[in-house]
Amino acid sequence: MTTQTLMDAVKARVQEHWPGEEVYTNYLPKDFKRPSFALELQKEETADVNIALVRRTVTLLLTGFEAVDAYHDSSLEALNQRMEAACGLFARGYFPVEDRAIQVQTNRGTGAPDFIEVTLIFSWVDGRPSHTDPDVPPSGVPLMEHYELNISTKE
Repeated sequence: MTTQTLMDAVKARVQEHWPGEEVYTNYLPKDFKRPSFALELQKEETADVNIALVRRTVTLLLTGFEAVDAYHDSSLEALNQRMEAACGLFARGYFPVEDRAIQVQTNRGTGAPDFIEVTLIFSWVDGRPSHTDPDVPPSGVPLMEHYELNISTKE
């Protein structure tokens, strides 16, 4: 699974909950529309699990925007509701992406007078791309192993 696949799934989930609102990915245009969201990749990490597996951790920042008044301030109540709803979208502890259930941690972020931020930390285990198992032939199907058990009982 790629980071882009994960970001596309998060974007789709946000758009499902707020239909008609734009979700800008990795950039925010100068004259963006409100209400809307911005989804940004903050960090990617890969750590060893064992010889064949790695743990991937991806941190995304979801920023939510509400309409602003003449002083460029938004309703704090509306911003808080948006933050609670955004956190709720990922509160199950896992997030389905394709055929996988990715572990997710949602941190309620900070807000400002005109936006909110929610940090999403996704973690999953993948096969090491460069690893090949010498006991598995190129077909990908493991060989059948034969065992012989000689068991006797004494009476």
